[in-house]
Amino acid sequence: MSVEKLDVKGKMCPIPVALTKRRLAEMQTGQTLEITGEGELEFDNIQRWLKNNEYKIVKASKNDNEFKISVTKH
Repeated sequence: MSVEKLDVKGKMCPIPVALTKRRLAEMQTGQTLEITGEGELEFDNIQRWLKNNEYKIVKASKNDNEFKISVTKH
């Protein structure tokens, strides 16, 4: 399956969470979404929303300027 990409850089919460939710709703089961963004709050809030909605986070990483979260659609 393909990997979908979502760039939420420059967006402030709750916009990144809303965009993640919308993109996952459009995807098929088994597809992977790679989210890139910036900001500690956005990184934490996206992960919290994914966990609360029982999505499987494949990978989450963060450096000084950017984060990446990969999640599989269930």
